[in-house]
Amino acid sequence: MGVATAYAISRMTENRILLLDRYGVGNDHCSSNDVNRVFRYAYGNDQQYTEMAVESLTLWKDLEKETRHELLIPTGLLMLEGSDEHANKFNESSFRTLTKLELGAHIHEGPELKKLFPQFHAERAFFDAHGGVLLASKSLETFTSEASSHGVKILEKHVTKFRDKSGLEIETAEGQTIRAKKLVVTGGPWTNSLLKDGLTTITPTRQQLVYLKPSRDVERFRPNSCPVFFTDHHYGLPAAGIDGVKISNKELSEPVDPETARRSVDPEQIEQCREACRKFVPDLAEGDVVQTKVCLYDMTENSDFVIDRDPEHRDVVYGYGFSGHGFKFAPLIGKLLAELVLDIDPIFELSRFSAQGSQRKPQITSGQLGKGE
Repeated sequence: MGVATAYAISRMTENRILLLDRYGVGNDHCSSNDVNRVFRYAYGNDQQYTEMAVESLTLWKDLEKETRHELLIPTGLLMLEGSDEHANKFNESSFRTLTKLELGAHIHEGPELKKLFPQFHAERAFFDAHGGVLLASKSLETFTSEASSHGVKILEKHVTKFRDKSGLEIETAEGQTIRAKKLVVTGGPWTNSLLKDGLTTITPTRQQLVYLKPSRDVERFRPNSCPVFFTDHHYGLPAAGIDGVKISNKELSEPVDPETARRSVDPEQIEQCREACRKFVPDLAEGDVVQTKVCLYDMTENSDFVIDRDPEHRDVVYGYGFSGHGFKFAPLIGKLLAELVLDIDPIFELSRFSAQGSQRKPQITSGQLGKGE
């Protein structure tokens, strides 16, 4: 989100822009760096997130056109009906919302489902025609190169705190003090250490990703023939950017300290992914593990983002709490944070994304947002 914001600001102002990242952009500690991520319009009955996804798709396409890089591979999203009531309700409400907005949703049942998507076992599924695979690492590289080409200076620095004296002062672990007129804070799992009292905090959680190679005919699991998919408790992406299908539990909630979180995947999680595949995607169930990865989410109390100015300092803007479903919105969130810090009216109503806990909605369940991707 930081590099997407730096890119957006660089397109909107001639001011000097400095991007500080503790480990450098696209590192293995951050939440965003992976082979691929999910894009979707489906958000249950939450129309605002769907409308934001529509705008984000336009911005992704603009970035692709500008850079001549393929970043988003259209595949559709297949939401398989299973035995979990919450997942089924999310799928059905997504279909209703997409139908209401005339965004190309479909229901596939029985023989039709088997004919269209023979890789999957289910009696019924809902299809979001605008689902797809975002090439995550490639997207980070693209934002970085484009920001740099527009004059953004990127430094590998660990920011420890900031304060307002006679202007903003940002301190680093190396003992440097950097002065700035404006500041955007996108701290991911480390956000809490940079927040003043009274602002919404996050809980860093450990997420475990598994890439399985199909036991036969990997071509059936490429993006041209296999959609992104949701099962009862897992999500999956076709083999894009890697010869493996990504599978992960979309409901993991394991709080961790980002400084000490274990970065290896538990054997139990690999087996749970296989078990989900035995039920819904049999040709993946016994496939070889070609890669595993742990990433950290920055979860808010209700899974909604924080996109807001500091209530006491208009020159400080926060973007955090992306709760495992933010990557698809990266160009839009970058634009919104840029608009806030440059005192431009944002293109979306952002009161829902307040940094102040008293202004935020009650808890949202993962079934409502489809968290975890």
